[in-house]
Amino acid sequence: MALIGLREQTVKDARNIADARARHRWQIPANYNVAVDCIDRHLDTDLRDRPALFYEDDEGHAEQYTFGQVGALSRRFANALGALGVGRGDVVAIHLPQRPETAIAHIACYRLGAIALPISRLFGPDALLYRLTNSAAKVLMLEPESIEKIAPIRDRLPDLKHLVIAGGKSSDTLGPISQTGFDELVSQASDNFAMSQTNAEDPALLMYTSGTTGDPKGVLHAARYVLGHNGIDYSYNFLRDGDLYYSPADWAWAGGLLDGLLAIWPYGIPVLAYRSKARFDPDVMLQLVQKYGATIGLYPPTVLKGLREIRNPREKYPRLRLRCVVSGAEPVSPELARWVDEQLRVEFNQAFGQTEANYFIGNCSALEKPTLEPLGKAYPGHEVAIVADGQPVRAGETGEIAIRRDSPVVMKEYWRNPAAMGDKFAGEWCLTGDIGHMDDQGYVYFQGRNDDVIKTSGYRVGPAEVEAKIIEHPAVASCAVIGVPDERRGQSIKAFLKLLPGEEPSQKLIAEIQQHVKQKLAAHEYPREFEFIDEFPMTVTGKIRRRDLRDRELQKKA
Repeated sequence: MALIGLREQTVKDARNIADARARHRWQIPANYNVAVDCIDRHLDTDLRDRPALFYEDDEGHAEQYTFGQVGALSRRFANALGALGVGRGDVVAIHLPQRPETAIAHIACYRLGAIALPISRLFGPDALLYRLTNSAAKVLMLEPESIEKIAPIRDRLPDLKHLVIAGGKSSDTLGPISQTGFDELVSQASDNFAMSQTNAEDPALLMYTSGTTGDPKGVLHAARYVLGHNGIDYSYNFLRDGDLYYSPADWAWAGGLLDGLLAIWPYGIPVLAYRSKARFDPDVMLQLVQKYGATIGLYPPTVLKGLREIRNPREKYPRLRLRCVVSGAEPVSPELARWVDEQLRVEFNQAFGQTEANYFIGNCSALEKPTLEPLGKAYPGHEVAIVADGQPVRAGETGEIAIRRDSPVVMKEYWRNPAAMGDKFAGEWCLTGDIGHMDDQGYVYFQGRNDDVIKTSGYRVGPAEVEAKIIEHPAVASCAVIGVPDERRGQSIKAFLKLLPGEEPSQKLIAEIQQHVKQKLAAHEYPREFEFIDEFPMTVTGKIRRRDLRDRELQKKA
């Protein structure tokens, strides 16, 4: 029997989205496996010897891997992980950027039945400590320069037994935590791997939220999560032979990983990965896209705003083969969408989702020309509603954007946090926390967030985690963090500080706090604006009213 996987979930000959929705039927085999769908399905076809992954870095290294090579390397690494004591249901943390080892590790985990935990390389020691201890990860993959983050927290990681170093060699500098090079492990392992019986409901992927209301929550996805991403095909106006995918989006982000790797490979489409230690440079990106002939990709709004700094991009880069660009993470303004249409000259679609349920609303301009303001419509197979008080509301009414909980892209559970599940679901609906409305044609419009999440440069930042680091400074009595409008980043982070008696505001103090947050959390999570205040607006229960602070900022800019 032919394999049923992601590529079979699209209605290819639909006349429009309504037709595709009416005819859609999910085909979810009980024994579905992500590694088989992404790689193994191609190994008995002519795709076996075609490129699956192109890789380049800013130091001049370039490599190419076929689907057959990725298959063999992932089998070897699955055997290596097994030899390290990793079994079904164990967590393997992947603290790596876009590079071949990252992709191979994901496929190996799914092959083995382990749970992959992507962690952005931007995170510092404290952010790593929380995620590694909460997940009880047995193995951490990282680059040599990231080892110094583990040294100060190694004694607080009782479950972590092994470091696997991508681009490095064995070492014994962390005592009881062994260090072994990825290349060394793979070279010593067999490429014969007997995969055990798998199930579409097997846990496969663990990703952490931004911690908007307390500590970040671990979102556990079953293998079917990948199978549910048929929006990938619709949003790129149907994937086709000759396509090459590239996105600068971090593979540790749900959108970057699913859109940029796991939901692309089932179609036999190659992916371009680029690793750079430098800040995003729009010219470097378009040079790369032109050099390799990339045709499609996820370009978050921050990337599009950076590209807009290039005048006449099609004249400057005349050999661009880009045909379709999708944007996510936050809504794209009509003005920016018009620039993409007029200057980048590609089909442009938006996509919407979140860590708990990704990629279920969007546009497919091949079937239906989108207007500028809506997020789009529900992709075929995904039932979406605007919900208030647990019930769907009528067209035009405001409520919370929600997706039926039986959609395959909806999470399996919050990791070790069953209490949080009650707040996430209302009956049959999974609540996104985003406020919007739907018109009578089914277009969904985003209006705002019902919590305090900050969306900056394509990243979602929870204020609680940033505030916890700021208050570690000995001069700070209390603080609150909000997002304020920023033309380039969408939002930038602003911190309100109340200092301890005897302390005085200063630029030196601000610089110390910024550096502390950068080192402890991530480079994109530090506040760029500060305000010193004597008292905070408070609720009757003693909580700071961030909404009042945001309203005050909006009034200043009005």
